[in-house]
Amino acid sequence: MEILDADKDCWEIKRKRKHEEHQESADADVLHTKSRTTRPTSIMKVRRAETEPSIFSTEFGSLPSQTGFRKFVRQYKLSVKQKHDSEWSFLSGEQESLYALYTEPLIIQKNEDGCFKNTHVYEFFQLGGAVTVILQGDSGSGKSFIAQKIMLDWASEMFSASRFDLVFYLRCEELMCISEEINLIELLSYSCSLTSDQISQMLQQLPENVLFIIDGFDELKLTQVIYEMSAHTHPLQKAPPEVILCGLIRKYLIPESILLVTTRTKNTVNKLLKGKQCFTEIMSFSEKKVEEYFQKFFRKEYDCVRANETLFTACSIPVICWIISEMFRVGANVTSGLETTTSIYIDFVSTLLEHHCQGLSRSVPTLLRSLGQLAERGMLEQQVLFDEKSIKETVSDPADSPFLCKFLSRRRIHQETMFSFMHHSFQEFFTALYYVLLDEEESQRKVTELLNTVERGWALSCWSDRDFSMADVKIRHAKLLQPVILFLCGLCKKDGIATFIEKYNMAVSSNIGTQLKEWLHQCSQRYQNEHMLFILHCLYELHDKSFVGKVLEGLILIDLSTLPLKMTDCWVLKYCLQCCEHIENLKLHVTSENLKMLQPELYCCEELWLMMNCIPDDDVGLISSAGKGKILNKLIIKELGNRGSVFCPEITLSVRDEDITLSLSTSEIIETSLKTELTLTRPNSVVSTINWVKSQNESELYMFNLFDLEEKGLRLLTFLQSVFDLKKVCLQASDLTTFGPLILSLIQACPSLIELSINFRYPFMVQIMSLKESLRQMGWTLTVWGESVLIQQEGERFTEEELKVNREKSECRILRRCRSVYT
Repeated sequence: MEILDADKDCWEIKRKRKHEEHQESADADVLHTKSRTTRPTSIMKVRRAETEPSIFSTEFGSLPSQTGFRKFVRQYKLSVKQKHDSEWSFLSGEQESLYALYTEPLIIQKNEDGCFKNTHVYEFFQLGGAVTVILQGDSGSGKSFIAQKIMLDWASEMFSASRFDLVFYLRCEELMCISEEINLIELLSYSCSLTSDQISQMLQQLPENVLFIIDGFDELKLTQVIYEMSAHTHPLQKAPPEVILCGLIRKYLIPESILLVTTRTKNTVNKLLKGKQCFTEIMSFSEKKVEEYFQKFFRKEYDCVRANETLFTACSIPVICWIISEMFRVGANVTSGLETTTSIYIDFVSTLLEHHCQGLSRSVPTLLRSLGQLAERGMLEQQVLFDEKSIKETVSDPADSPFLCKFLSRRRIHQETMFSFMHHSFQEFFTALYYVLLDEEESQRKVTELLNTVERGWALSCWSDRDFSMADVKIRHAKLLQPVILFLCGLCKKDGIATFIEKYNMAVSSNIGTQLKEWLHQCSQRYQNEHMLFILHCLYELHDKSFVGKVLEGLILIDLSTLPLKMTDCWVLKYCLQCCEHIENLKLHVTSENLKMLQPELYCCEELWLMMNCIPDDDVGLISSAGKGKILNKLIIKELGNRGSVFCPEITLSVRDEDITLSLSTSEIIETSLKTELTLTRPNSVVSTINWVKSQNESELYMFNLFDLEEKGLRLLTFLQSVFDLKKVCLQASDLTTFGPLILSLIQACPSLIELSINFRYPFMVQIMSLKESLRQMGWTLTVWGESVLIQQEGERFTEEELKVNREKSECRILRRCRSVYT
């Protein structure tokens, strides 16, 4: 059936007239029903709902019956399973079940207050309602794999997707191949096996139970015009695919539906969202998941990967896992020389050239330049799919080259043969390789343009408005080009590419390294957080220790506190910190696992801020090295709030003149902040591992109260009994009932202790007098000023025998004084 084009205003007028006519009819029906008998309100609501006109009914006929609807869905699910149940496996060269290949990475859900929690795919849609879930992840993190898994789960009627009556999988890179204008129904029909009639009729049934998976938001070529057009579209209006998809994301089309959008960038898509939102991010494979991945395919080789810490960390990125596995499959040695991400890609290309270079019609340098030229065009034009003509003109026919068949995947999209790089990260890599293989002048020109484009995007991101604008287009484009710079840095690592270059007689530009270093040094002075993290990754890829040290030691601050660090981020930061002797100020958002990896290198910081979702026992082990000839003289560990809690536990440590001041407090908004503080003198020794801060689960953190902090103070005092060179302790407490005995034990256990200062919120004179008498026997004085108590050493300390005698003599005196107070 032909779908008629209609002007939006005319369409709206007709729809409203139809609605009013049906409404009048429904009202009359209801009144007539009321005159005959009184029926439940719910029945009348159903009657009215049945008379509501559908936006699709005028073009596609009446609603299908429930039986017909279920039949359509059943057929659709079967076609989805046939399409998605088997995915091409590069590991074996044969068809493999998607379920057999799938390994779920670590995924976090981010809150507006900066906190995050671990989540799973099956939890994405538990918020209910018309939620939009954003799944962000770097290239190679597994976003599309997860999207396809959800689609297959629904078709297979798995629990995780069973709530949806209908799911549509929209692959943006394929939809960008559509040159003509289409409407929403046609676009959905283009992406699945259903006809326009069937889709239209199905969307009339409970649109709130429809899930749209929009995979690859970054491939949408958004402009200001497209953004504005998307606000004035409707399901039957023809428009470019970008407009339709933008209208879906902005909830102008099917606003009751649920959305899942995958993206490599986050800022642009955030500005398109309306209503309830859920932000998730793929972090990486955990250590267990890396092992699980290799156990599926290469059990014997896993031990080799695990023994190489650098390689094992790199394998936390899913696409790197696949690359290493493919190299194992062809028998390559992957256990040495792979220090950076770029070196892994170089080794992989070199390995495939060795095994598949037979019958090449052109030299290797020419072939690699051709691949790079194709890759660069796609990067600059936001193009992922290439038609057969472009491939043959730029490279050659992949069918004639086993090597090209490995890197260029053939796809059949609506009767047309299309090609794409086997993974987008290879498009980024070959673009960088292309720049390196150009002559000096052309190489320098292209790299300069690349660096300028990225920095313009960074500058705009610092001043971007809340509303979408052309600045967001440039910001997103800059973000998508960053991996090319990263690979360029790796290709400038001379010892990493030298063998590869010499083997195939390639000439490379020698000035790119200088360009990149100048740019990185300048940008490091201007940007923080996500841009600073990218700069650190670039420094790691360069792997030039002297240059890394020069850059970092010139910085006043390195602030990474707004983004949770992945395993690879921590490995990069660890290397960079090893390259310098001194960091003035470092701010991080870390987990316990991150901190274990970073801790040995954090002592080069003068001031260290750690933002954490939870303060566990072993995190404050940093205190152990304060004062041990280390640079660290101020440490702040802040536990971020969660679930709207106003409580924010914080540990602060500072060093001044060999005295360490450690305070435990909460930033809860109350009249008096509760704080426990102690001072240590550390001339030569260090505090052993501090284990007095207990981990908090969500429910405990939500119910956080003043007594919890006091409990931590008690555990702290118990621990301090074993600490040498303890000089001063000052704390805040409610009363002496529990603190009194611990204070006495602390004095006996710490011969270096000279002073305790206690601020009681509820002082009791009986308790104070009892404590004062006990202290007097030990050679200490106790002085009271208002709510404060100062305990100081008086003369020489008594031995254990002397204390015992004094205690026995004074028991009666203590009882008499207590009675006098009561009377």
